[in-house]
Amino acid sequence: MKVNLKQLVGTKRLSRIGALSLALLISFFLVSCSVIDDEPLSTEGKPDVNMVIKAENDRYFREDEWVRMLTLTISNLEGRLSLWSSIPATQRSEITLSDFILYTDFLSASIPGTIKSYSRATADETESILGHVTKTDATLSPSPQDATIWWIESETPDARILRFAIPVTLNENGIPYFSKSWLWKQSMLYHYIVLYLDAVEMRNEPALISLIRQNTPLKSKSHGESIDRRASSLIDLYPRYVASREASYRIIEMVPGFAEVELQGILENRKEQLPHTVTFLESGGVISANEYFPQTLSTEDALLYYRGRPLFGTEQSSPRIEAERMISLLGIPLDILILDHTDSDTALFRVVWPGLTVEAVGTCHIPSLNFSGKVRQVSATYSQFKTGSGLQPGDSIYELYKRYPFIREHGYIISRGEVIKKTLSVQVETDYIIRLTITIES
Repeated sequence: MKVNLKQLVGTKRLSRIGALSLALLISFFLVSCSVIDDEPLSTEGKPDVNMVIKAENDRYFREDEWVRMLTLTISNLEGRLSLWSSIPATQRSEITLSDFILYTDFLSASIPGTIKSYSRATADETESILGHVTKTDATLSPSPQDATIWWIESETPDARILRFAIPVTLNENGIPYFSKSWLWKQSMLYHYIVLYLDAVEMRNEPALISLIRQNTPLKSKSHGESIDRRASSLIDLYPRYVASREASYRIIEMVPGFAEVELQGILENRKEQLPHTVTFLESGGVISANEYFPQTLSTEDALLYYRGRPLFGTEQSSPRIEAERMISLLGIPLDILILDHTDSDTALFRVVWPGLTVEAVGTCHIPSLNFSGKVRQVSATYSQFKTGSGLQPGDSIYELYKRYPFIREHGYIISRGEVIKKTLSVQVETDYIIRLTITIES
């Protein structure tokens, strides 16, 4: 009997994704259960380490004691049952032992090497980190104002010193406690990150598409196509810019609704690329990943067309505006302004038509409606003006994402060319393109 190797490998990859998905579902089930009496998980085959930490005041852990308890747990996972029992009941009443184990598993995976120390974050650091929580979930309870941030510092086997920020939630009396909502949101985000990076690593496009689409109702056909394009682009670009996930991967920051992950760049021409950073945002159960990859403007989108013809004629590399041609094409301008006189013969001027504004450098005589010059910038807000690929004001933003999957991460600004640089800036509002601006520099 012949065995198709490609099918076998594909089956193994799908099985791995399936196993991870099952683990994610199980973890969600565990953390969403109502608070019940704790049932110790089996520790068969592991040493029973009776590790105990006691509150100095015999009533509750202070913040520093709380963080110390977490560092001890992370460093001694086999002693979690004893440490769990050491936590005063009032400080763990919202969660179960299962929640505690899931949370400390995530912390252990996020903090590489040996823990060396811990310290409270500065006021500015705390404000910055907790600001991510406020932006993604303004209704989260307890609120970010009822939390502090602490740094856990660790040393890796290659002597690197790393820091990881952990939030500590406080009750109305300023006493630390485990908040079920905060732990659940962090656990959900962590498991999504694992599945997402694993799908990319295994080049499993269907799994990646499923993750990107999760909890997101498709608004149009182009919306679905834009997600498909992003997934295929991620799978294509990762091997070119990012080292294998197993090589180097760590979570820099994790709070409810926000996570920042750093992956190692690949070696190219004996020079190591900058680390590749991915940020994950969760709001209302929808998780999105921000990935910064190079995005180059296409030749066809570096020009504007009107009624199927190039707006400024056949000269595409260095377009010019000429009064006779433009007036015959668009009519008498609404406005002509001299913006700057660079010298006695040359001026920077602006000509405005309905839905179109052009800035150029050349000659301009307003009374005679005579102007001629090299186009410096053209901006369109009407749909009769479109790029060579068909992008136009009024289009869905997903038409843009189909062409440029990572333009959002570039602030909706992309360029091409060096001697003559052309830049497309896209202004968007409520999922629609409202303005296209092309700037030309030479």
